[in-house]
Amino acid sequence: MNGIITVSLSPVIDIHYSADNFIVGKDNIVKSRHVFAAGKAMNVSRGLHAVGISAETHILLGEENASEYLRLASDYAVPISCITTDGAVRENISVNTPKGETRICLNNYSITPNILPVFAAKIISKLSENMAVVFSGSLPKGITCADFVKFVLTIKNAVPNTKIVLDCPTLNSEHIKKIQPFLIKPNYEEALKLLNNLNFAGFTAEDKKDAENAAKTLCIHTESSYCVISCGASGAAFASKNGDSGYINAPKINNIACSTVGAGDSMLAGMLFSFLKENSLHRCTISEAVKWGVAFGSAACLNKGTEPPIAANIFKLYREIN
Repeated sequence: MNGIITVSLSPVIDIHYSADNFIVGKDNIVKSRHVFAAGKAMNVSRGLHAVGISAETHILLGEENASEYLRLASDYAVPISCITTDGAVRENISVNTPKGETRICLNNYSITPNILPVFAAKIISKLSENMAVVFSGSLPKGITCADFVKFVLTIKNAVPNTKIVLDCPTLNSEHIKKIQPFLIKPNYEEALKLLNNLNFAGFTAEDKKDAENAAKTLCIHTESSYCVISCGASGAAFASKNGDSGYINAPKINNIACSTVGAGDSMLAGMLFSFLKENSLHRCTISEAVKWGVAFGSAACLNKGTEPPIAANIFKLYREIN
């Protein structure tokens, strides 16, 4: 893997509140407020930046608050390439308390398919052989799954050996199969949805063997090189088209976790970090990649909102994973 580009059609401004308690229908006093330029692609790039890797983020931004998004992102040292459109960047709100996290998500961003060829051409202009392109996040209104598959394949077929990485909950298994990606990373709920039409009995996030079998099933059916299912605080199951499979346990951090927002994106950054380190003297196994992914994701949970993981925490947690 020679480099990484991240792509999002619908980034978001994340507003994160911290409180001692949250009761629906009551006045709730918050202790702090933090605002982030986010979205899954930006979160992946920020996670990679935490360990010194530059990954340009390509995004579409609604012009009504694009300047606010870019102002917030200016502190991140992440290179950004954007196209502005009509409308506004979405806003998500999360409220974190000792009992858990509540999220309120606004889905008001809409575009038309005619922007996608322009967006694809801009991404292709930055590609060279054997790079990874990470497509993350939900689709905006106005874009069908068929539109998106065509968009991804245009980019994949433009440059030899382009590695497509998908973390797009809107797609079903048949859409993914048309793309035949290098890596897919659904979370537990998304994996259940993908498995729904494959006669798979289902599984729990804590049942490691069933989770591993689920990863195998998705890897085979979607014709992906690798499938990794993130299972929250339990860890992650993985499978490869070559037959490798297993489960990596997450280190125990529950008592000091601040926020899980963006943890899955940091996990994806960790796996890409591992693949990027591969060279003629070091072959990256999927097991090692997932181990790094779990370390990145766990480290991200120690921070507020969608702040990326801290490098020192990543390496410490990596050493604690069996």
